[in-house]
Amino acid sequence: MSGFDVRSLDEVRRRSAAIIASISLAVVLLIALVVSRVGGEPGAGAVEPPILGELSAETNEPAVAAARVEPEYRITPTDELRDLEHAAFYTDCVACPLDTQTIVATVPSGGTLAGVLSDAGAPGGDVARAVSALDPVFEVRRLRAGQDITVYLQTPRVAVEDESGPRLAGFSFRPAIDRSITVSRLEDGGYRAREMTAEFERELVRSSGSITTSLYVDALAAGATDRIVVELAGVLAYAVDFQRSIREGDRFDVVFERFLDSDGNVMRTGDILYVMYAGRGDPLEYFRYESADGEIAYYNADGESARRLLMMTPINGARLSSHYGMRRHPVLGYNRLHRGTDFAAPRGTPIFAAGYGVVERADRFGSFGNYIRIRHSNGFQTAYAHLNGFARGVTRGARVQQGQVIGYVGTTGRSTGPHLHYEVHHNGQAVNPMSLDLPTGRTLEDDEIEAFQSERDRIVTIRNSSRNAAEVGNTPASRIVFAEGNEGAQ
Repeated sequence: MSGFDVRSLDEVRRRSAAIIASISLAVVLLIALVVSRVGGEPGAGAVEPPILGELSAETNEPAVAAARVEPEYRITPTDELRDLEHAAFYTDCVACPLDTQTIVATVPSGGTLAGVLSDAGAPGGDVARAVSALDPVFEVRRLRAGQDITVYLQTPRVAVEDESGPRLAGFSFRPAIDRSITVSRLEDGGYRAREMTAEFERELVRSSGSITTSLYVDALAAGATDRIVVELAGVLAYAVDFQRSIREGDRFDVVFERFLDSDGNVMRTGDILYVMYAGRGDPLEYFRYESADGEIAYYNADGESARRLLMMTPINGARLSSHYGMRRHPVLGYNRLHRGTDFAAPRGTPIFAAGYGVVERADRFGSFGNYIRIRHSNGFQTAYAHLNGFARGVTRGARVQQGQVIGYVGTTGRSTGPHLHYEVHHNGQAVNPMSLDLPTGRTLEDDEIEAFQSERDRIVTIRNSSRNAAEVGNTPASRIVFAEGNEGAQ
């Protein structure tokens, strides 16, 4: 036989078949892999093929253009839970950003904070928890009509079951110029209240000048504020008739506190320490003093109170239309004694009690129409006629405070137009209200004079060294103090 070995040939054939089979399997796997790469949809972990653009100038090969940027975001049970928490607690949410709505509302007369928040669209449960959280920092019952409330509502852009509606992110308001209160949502669904108080720079300033137009206009031009002018008039109201006694050339001087922010802006004013008014007669000069019993009042240099038994005029902004004395009666047509003073004013203008006392009558009284009579100390009585109506609580036997509103201007009874007829009686006899030399409300006792004189001298030193209130200068920056309440209802 030849040297041909059949077994060797079979072995070669088996090896060749194995190699071919391996190569075929590799080719099939490679084709399957390419097909899956090219034909698969972009999804979780899929990569889109590059976009072919113009030829590259350097390689003459198709250039790879910038691939479309698609957000890559996969929802897994853990991530979904996290995103729901973000949406619920209003932190940064990648998948479902929040729309924030800011609403500025005003507390109406008779309204409540809860009502304002509900009207803005806040859910009832959020409202209850937020209002409860506010109480440790600010008593809700102290909220007044006219207060502005800024309400923040947030809504997820991506609707989630039971979470598609608005939620109360919080609210804020400023009960005073130097106080800001915010209530914000916590991650557990409760709320936390925080109060921020600004501590402004305090300074004592002086506003002085002469009357050229009016006390109000000229005092403002000298650096006073509306509030200071009103309080200045209140101190002098017992000795000065501002509606008839003010003359051009009269001089005024007032020293008061004010509080400024870091830019030198007046944020609020404080107490008046000193007042001077020089018109007809001797100049009037008063100093602020707190007595041993805690009463704060204004006294002249001798310790006599600026407050008098009765106010000079019991109405503001009125025109003296008829003096005390003989006159021709506008209705009856003959001369008779006019036992009071008439002040013409619009219907509804408030009328004040001229002094402390007890109401003797408040009812209809013949030709006087609606009428009030008050009994004061030292044998004095005051009467107010032709009223449009009586203030609440003003009835026979009621005690009234000096300056308290007791009624309103009208034209009831025998009257030709809206006005106040005002009378003063002393020991049963009518007297001219405009020429009374009334006793002071209080004179400091001997054991208080020394302390008062020390305070008076201190105020004089302050007056002489205080800068002009009209000047504006740099002041230290105000400080903000945070006071946090508890975290409220959960």
